[in-house]
Amino acid sequence: MKKVLSLVLACMLLVAALPFAMAEEEVTLNVWSFTNEFQGMIEKYFAPTHPNIKFNFTLYPTDGGEYTSHVDTLMAADANAEDAPDVFTLEAAFVKKYVNSDWTADLKDLGFEDADFATCIPAMLQIGQNPDGVQKGLAWQSTPGALMYRADLAEKYLGVTTPEEFQEKVADWDAFLETAEELKEASEGACKMFCATGDIWNAYQYNRSQGWVVDGKLVIDDVLYDFLDLVKTAEEEDLYAKGMAWQETWFAGMNGTNEIMCYLLPTWGLHYTLKPNCVPGADGSMSDEELQKLSDENGGTFGLWRMVAGPVGYSWGGTWVAANAAKVATADDAKKAAIKELIRYFTLDEDFLYTYAKDSGDFVSNNTVVDRIIAEGGTPNPFLGGQDHYSIFAQAANLADASTMTDYDETMNKLWDDNVTQPYIKGEVDLDTAIQNFKDQVKAQFDGLIVE
Repeated sequence: MKKVLSLVLACMLLVAALPFAMAEEEVTLNVWSFTNEFQGMIEKYFAPTHPNIKFNFTLYPTDGGEYTSHVDTLMAADANAEDAPDVFTLEAAFVKKYVNSDWTADLKDLGFEDADFATCIPAMLQIGQNPDGVQKGLAWQSTPGALMYRADLAEKYLGVTTPEEFQEKVADWDAFLETAEELKEASEGACKMFCATGDIWNAYQYNRSQGWVVDGKLVIDDVLYDFLDLVKTAEEEDLYAKGMAWQETWFAGMNGTNEIMCYLLPTWGLHYTLKPNCVPGADGSMSDEELQKLSDENGGTFGLWRMVAGPVGYSWGGTWVAANAAKVATADDAKKAAIKELIRYFTLDEDFLYTYAKDSGDFVSNNTVVDRIIAEGGTPNPFLGGQDHYSIFAQAANLADASTMTDYDETMNKLWDDNVTQPYIKGEVDLDTAIQNFKDQVKAQFDGLIVE
């Protein structure tokens, strides 16, 4: 019986290794990305255990559309060219453009099955699908959004001492606006509820019932009018700092130079935006201890922030991994197995995702791993006064619905802000004129789209 059991176990291990055995054949993959993050992850986690896979990395920034321009030019000329990507990464701004195209492979062509995706966070799966529900991209991270607020300011001006109390103050958008008005009165205008209209745009637009385009026709969801009502009121009543994301005023609220009560940010916004900017002179490579010391010495905000779910569940950003359909179609078994293994390892391998989450604090796209981390006590975060950010992001992750995302989003969102949000809330045009200006620009940008 023992011999039989040993044989069975040995066979199981052999079967597990088969998808990437490849008879020690060396395979080289071209990997394209828009940052060096994926390259760094491959070199740290994947390469040591997959010595037979070599890589050619090609990096282009997203600034000015450089990355997508290079991808489009090469794929249109010859998607099967020697230097064309075998695997390439896609960010939220343009992921739909590519998964809705013929340039990305159906993951089933690599041997994936629907059952493989059972524990993935639904919103991240949705985003990686084309309109027919074909899975063409997978993400290793999930980017649910939450609301980060200054605990010291909440206590000073609102008498709030716990995250639970503050969540009641922002339980929905009506409560959010009422709290903004209360804050203005209590602080005599010194402390603003939020910094920029873009801070709440993502949370609003993610909760539309319909995307920008349905059946070839422009759709302006009612939620967008609700958004305009809120930001118009905030503008007229001086409830926010009237700044812009990624500019000086925005960061000044993070480091305490200006008093800003809250920011609505996703997972990466906590780790790579708010935390590294909590004190002037901070460096993103600093340890928590170094950052805490610098903050204490210079009046920063390390340790003063807390998190709550906020008014709505939403997501913002993310990175998806996709395969070049032309390369997959012509690949031999070894190369096809290597492409599959690279995608599988980073997006579905629970051991890797757990290790990566513990190493980085990043929120991963697998519910089984998320549940395990929370069950083990989560990730107490000194930047948040010891609060566990994982459990809070988990609340939002499975509430987010990505079904309204389209490949029109990047352009439409900018046209809406430029032609509607900013001129309307500043009183430069009335609402009807703003909407008509938006529609005119949409007609000009998208020939053939029905605009009524």
